[in-house]
Amino acid sequence: MLPSVKGLQALAALDRAASLSAAAVALGVTRSALSHRIADLERQLGVTLVRQAGRSAELTDDARALLLVMGDALDRIEAAVEPFRRRRGELRISTVATFASLWLIPRLADWQRRHPAIALAIATSTRPIDFAADDFDCAIRHGFGGWPGLSETLLFRETLLPVARPGVPPLSPASVAIRARSRFRDWHRWWQGAGQAGVPPERGIIVENRGQAMEAVLAGAGVAMMDAAYAAPHLADGSLRALGPTVTLPEGYYLVAPVSGARNIGAVGLLRDWLAEQAA
Repeated sequence: MLPSVKGLQALAALDRAASLSAAAVALGVTRSALSHRIADLERQLGVTLVRQAGRSAELTDDARALLLVMGDALDRIEAAVEPFRRRRGELRISTVATFASLWLIPRLADWQRRHPAIALAIATSTRPIDFAADDFDCAIRHGFGGWPGLSETLLFRETLLPVARPGVPPLSPASVAIRARSRFRDWHRWWQGAGQAGVPPERGIIVENRGQAMEAVLAGAGVAMMDAAYAAPHLADGSLRALGPTVTLPEGYYLVAPVSGARNIGAVGLLRDWLAEQAA
């Protein structure tokens, strides 16, 4: 019969913490519960693992030999079990930072009201997720679609729209253009798509991403080229106004998940339906 995993955890915690009280705190149990776990393990193995030395507890040679043979086995077991444990109530999503901050996160209160038992864990990255290697249930990707091995649901096509604070002069080559370094071609793409004469304004401000561009335009620093979906709340409350038409791009935002080996299928389905409703 295999020895008690809880007893082995208690012994390893005592070795790291060097006192019963500290080890109990580390495991989130009482000192008495910790002592009982170690005593149960001693009975199972038929050896003494902990010896009292005054007011402190010391590991015996048998205990140290056991821990040496175990190595990082407990950590590896915990790492293997954790994905199954968290999947019961957590959905892990990968997306890009701008989409998360400007579109997804402002809507999470509605998700929580509808699905309080499912926590969304959102991580941001610019690299494509490898579902075989990364611990994610689904992702929101930006692109043209058609990714092999993935199911995909188009949430919305990307758009470009010049926006500014009320009172900023109409768009012209003399405007102060706020450009995101990660989206440097947006001004040229909108200018051509909207059929504007001449060239986009050259004078302006360069920031790292569209999240910063949104902060700059809300502060009245100039004109920013935004996705209409990101600008919509600020257009609705009057804090921003549109300075031209909306240009639709061929790219879009997709919810994707692996076709084979998919995890948390039920929760991903709920998320897909909710995202589609929000996007509509």
